[in-house]
Amino acid sequence: MSSPESATLDVTHPGELLGLLEAFTHPGGASLCFETGDGAPWPVVVMEVEQDVSLCLDVSAVREIVPRLRRDEPFHLMGQVDGAVVTTRTLEIQEWRELGERLQVICTYPQAASVLHRRSSFRAELRADMNVMATLRVAGQDTPFEGRLGNLSMGGCLLELPLSAAAALKPEQVVDGIRLAFPNQRHFELPACVRHVRTDEGWTKAQVGCEFTDLTPAMERLLWYCVTETERESARNVMHEGRPLAPSSLFQPPDEARRDTSRRRQAKSRPGGAMAARLQKVADYLNAQLVQLKSGEPVAASQLSRNTDTLLTLWEQDRQALLYAVACLRDESSLVQHSLAVAVRMLDLGQSRRLAPERLKAVVACALIHDLGKGLLPDRLLRDEALDADEQLQLHRHVESILERLGECRWLDADVAAQVIGMANERLDGSGYPAGLEGEALPTLARMMAVVDVADVMTRPRPGRAAWTQRDVYRHLFTHSDAFDNTWVQRYIRRFGVAPIGSLALYTNGALAWVKHHDARGNPDAVHVVLNTRNPKRRLDQPLSGPDLDQLGALKETVNSARYRLMPP
Repeated sequence: MSSPESATLDVTHPGELLGLLEAFTHPGGASLCFETGDGAPWPVVVMEVEQDVSLCLDVSAVREIVPRLRRDEPFHLMGQVDGAVVTTRTLEIQEWRELGERLQVICTYPQAASVLHRRSSFRAELRADMNVMATLRVAGQDTPFEGRLGNLSMGGCLLELPLSAAAALKPEQVVDGIRLAFPNQRHFELPACVRHVRTDEGWTKAQVGCEFTDLTPAMERLLWYCVTETERESARNVMHEGRPLAPSSLFQPPDEARRDTSRRRQAKSRPGGAMAARLQKVADYLNAQLVQLKSGEPVAASQLSRNTDTLLTLWEQDRQALLYAVACLRDESSLVQHSLAVAVRMLDLGQSRRLAPERLKAVVACALIHDLGKGLLPDRLLRDEALDADEQLQLHRHVESILERLGECRWLDADVAAQVIGMANERLDGSGYPAGLEGEALPTLARMMAVVDVADVMTRPRPGRAAWTQRDVYRHLFTHSDAFDNTWVQRYIRRFGVAPIGSLALYTNGALAWVKHHDARGNPDAVHVVLNTRNPKRRLDQPLSGPDLDQLGALKETVNSARYRLMPP
């Protein structure tokens, strides 16, 4: 199939044709493709080219195709010569040769070959129902990004990934590899690098453009087969000579694989339920907004307003379910998790202090984006090591970088932004940044934000430092009353308790349980037991509430979930 982005030339001149065929004799120079079935390339060795007489092929390495050759199924050779794909006309077998363990066939000499000069800009687009799974492995990251293939060419591809991937990837980033898995279970991995990262128009997914690098001839032939089959399948609904095109076998899943996929979808349940699913949309916004900021765009006023309204609505529907849902979005980056946690707790504290609706919305919006400027910093500035004076100044720029991008958010109260974003890192003793404000220079919202921000940051692990326990965080805030407003520390503890919703609690009988609900006094009255520390090899799955909690004994403390590698159920 030829496209406007490619040019095909038929070669019949004897000398030119011989030159093309002799290039097939180089190691890895040619593949055999049957003209029936799936048309996939099989690696063969072209041993000898006798002009105008015959070709000698060694098929010892692919004996599984021998029965098809003995049935005289039509086939041709395909290879790459000087960056172009060369395809011979149909060949026929004249003779079989067995030389010890080697198996060779003598086939007819082709009278012509087509040469397809590909343009790098041509990409075969995939329809929505052409599900090719894509896995992007990035150096230094344990968990790969998984999504689907959007388009494919010989030069690269477009991957549709979760928005969390868009926030984590950078242009020109070299990746360990891209694994493509087609519906018929054919899969392979290609070396690549990231060329661009953006979001779709609706801010629902990441679109990552990748360029393939250092492809071997065998990889290129397989890739070209997949490109042409993708183009063919995407055009299958177009009538061709009065009949629809036959489906490509590359996109036909085996019945067993189809059933397995269905079972996996049915078995998959989301931690945090429907509330976490709705909160995920706000997390997607944060990831998309970060991508826009990296591209030099301002904070999107309408998107920020809409997602802040979502948080306000979710809080009104079920405050405690929202607090638990925040703990369930563990697949997000620490930056996004922290942003959500701070915004929800500022919302909860603000509601308890009866802030006016417009002011409360501004507080929540600012808390939601207060740290996104860190996503614009070089990675070296975010390491948990001592920074010199110049590096400290660069780090402090993350505050100003967000304030500078708020120009389109005319609905946002400038005074609230100055306190919640601009002063979140200031301290009463003047030890904070960026301005080193102290004492009475810090208004109420700045003092409130400082406590909420630090209370969450310390419970999260960082490079070189494990997450603090809730008890240690509270102790730190109380013993540093010169830096943190003691009134807001006490209000925070009274509001969220010694075992906050979403924390992992250890009981005297050895049980570890996720706290899902509090009673009127702020004590856990509904939990989900996941492990008995006295028998750690046995995982549990037991919700308990009310008087049933008595069987766990007394609440001892909250612990770090990372220590036990546990996730909320």
